[in-house]
Amino acid sequence: MDPASNYLRAELLPSRASGWHKWRRYGAMAVQVIAGEIPTNVDLVVYRRDTGAEIMRTPADVGSPDFLLEQVNADLKSKTVTEFVAEWRLDD
Repeated sequence: MDPASNYLRAELLPSRASGWHKWRRYGAMAVQVIAGEIPTNVDLVVYRRDTGAEIMRTPADVGSPDFLLEQVNADLKSKTVTEFVAEWRLDD
């Protein structure tokens, strides 16, 4: 098996939301504060290793961003690119 981690990498980056998405993000952060959670303003980003092209960017605003990153990295190590793309529904 050729793991997806040979071809893809993931990291957490500051959100770059703008316009309506920015206000939606602020609303989600307010709900987190009301619920007693620590608000996050980061995105989970998956890149191709060969070109550096971003193939997925999603808000890491549900639960722990670090846990989400760990989960994605585990999937990258344990799945092929085809399996990873199918599970995370990426357009490659």
